[in-house]
Amino acid sequence: MCYSPPSMKSLIAFEATARLGSMTAAADEERATQPTISQRIRALEETLGVPLFDRQGGRLTLTPLGESFYREIAPSLNTIREACERVIHQGARPSPCVSIAAGAGFTHLCLLPLLPALKQAFPTLTFKLVTVDRADDPELQAADVAIRFGPYIPQEEGVLLASEAVFPVCSPDYAQAHGVKGALTTSQLSRLALLHQDIKDPRWLDWAQWCQQAGMSLTTPRDEVFAYHNYALLLNAALAHQGVALGWSPLVKEYLASGQLVALSPCVTRDDYGYWLSVKHHRSAVIAPVSDWLITAVG
Repeated sequence: MCYSPPSMKSLIAFEATARLGSMTAAADEERATQPTISQRIRALEETLGVPLFDRQGGRLTLTPLGESFYREIAPSLNTIREACERVIHQGARPSPCVSIAAGAGFTHLCLLPLLPALKQAFPTLTFKLVTVDRADDPELQAADVAIRFGPYIPQEEGVLLASEAVFPVCSPDYAQAHGVKGALTTSQLSRLALLHQDIKDPRWLDWAQWCQQAGMSLTTPRDEVFAYHNYALLLNAALAHQGVALGWSPLVKEYLASGQLVALSPCVTRDDYGYWLSVKHHRSAVIAPVSDWLITAVG
């Protein structure tokens, strides 16, 4: 048996008539004529093969089957109406887009995990994450929200998201296999595989600078150093039990919390170094709540 479903217009005419109690009222709501509504309902009844209204006695009442049918389709038609209204409303008012610029490590390890919660907190906004490699990158200056790593700059109106705290990290398996826990000594450090990053930015500490700050000496020959191209690759190597990496606290926080990495010591800090958040329009009713949310979430 080949079944042809009823038209949407006939379903809408039936639902409106059943809900409002008359074809005239349904015609007014649907901006149609009463004969048109009547024809659509007749067509629906012919398609279904059953009467939906009792037209005897001058009154229009639902038959038992009509009443049951109405209860089943009314919620679905209401859902369709609401969905259409939302699309029309959203189409009439494009969602404001907020751009957030930060370094590759911070974007990958901090902002991306926070993005679902950020979208849930601000459902009427869209967000664009911009990865920047340099502190003087024009995109950092142009972003609605800019997150910069480095020292405090007096002329910039920035809020400190997180102070710099740098310490060795490795996988629990690597720590157990090499018998390291807590504070590292120079002797222990010389026996470990130190994971290096190809850093050409003076803002970031490398192993030699970290050891100098920590009062330790580094004895790894330069020709034995393999440098990873970016910080995400470096951490992946640490997660894969390949050695010890330097960890900046905001970037490794989730890995430490999940137990995928363990923190060793000492911890090196530098005065006025950290992650600084600034906004292009600090009084914007759109940007200010996003900025406040990020400060709370990262801090």
